[in-house]
Amino acid sequence: MQIITPLCFIITLFTMASAHGEAGQLKQSLEVAEKTQKMGQHSQKIVNKLANQQQQLLEKYQKLLRTTEYQKEYNQELRILKEEQKENIAILQQKIEDVKWTKQQILPLLREMTKTLEQFIRLDLPFHRENRLLGVNELKTLLSRSSITVTEKFRRVMAFYQAENDYNYDLEVYRDNVELNSELLSVQILRVGRNALYVQTLDRKLSAIWNKHSQEWQILSNEFNRPIQQAMRVAGKKTAPNLLTLPYLTMLDQPSLESNKGAK
Repeated sequence: MQIITPLCFIITLFTMASAHGEAGQLKQSLEVAEKTQKMGQHSQKIVNKLANQQQQLLEKYQKLLRTTEYQKEYNQELRILKEEQKENIAILQQKIEDVKWTKQQILPLLREMTKTLEQFIRLDLPFHRENRLLGVNELKTLLSRSSITVTEKFRRVMAFYQAENDYNYDLEVYRDNVELNSELLSVQILRVGRNALYVQTLDRKLSAIWNKHSQEWQILSNEFNRPIQQAMRVAGKKTAPNLLTLPYLTMLDQPSLESNKGAK
């Protein structure tokens, strides 16, 4: 059995105390190192977060710059558009004023045109005269109605004028009653544009031409009965078009023209 002297015991206790103290210091150092590492990690997280925030702020700033530039361009486009709209508004306002003036002027013009049309029909060849004058009266009634727009009134008058103009270029044959030799007869009427108007009795034995100067029917010689009959067949689309030889006032001589003063 080993006997430990007091001096050795003291040395041993001191050595053990020293070892224990170093272990405590090591543990403390490790704890400090661990805390430092944790603090470093925490700090790094904060740095990373701040860096992310900085990047986000930078992106927002750049986006704001782009938006600002876009806004400037957009505002410029709006200013240009606004100026164009001002010009268009001014043009439209002028057009509205012109339309108001036109409406004020067009109604008297349409009435005058209708009056002229009536006079023209009365002096024209007497084909469908009653129906054409009836149409003029209807126009007069139309022009006096406030419920009808000016546009519609204008359209109707122009349509009537166009219909009258179309009579210049076609052939027409139709049946009517005409007074010849003081007798009311049922006849066929041939219109050649507005150049000439002929009548022929249904038995084809009597023909006449309208004299524009004397405003009466004038009897034709029998030699024109057949040409007029042929022309009526062409106008009625009963035969193919062909060269027609018809009497005309400027080519009529006295033997071909028999005065019919009582004819209407």
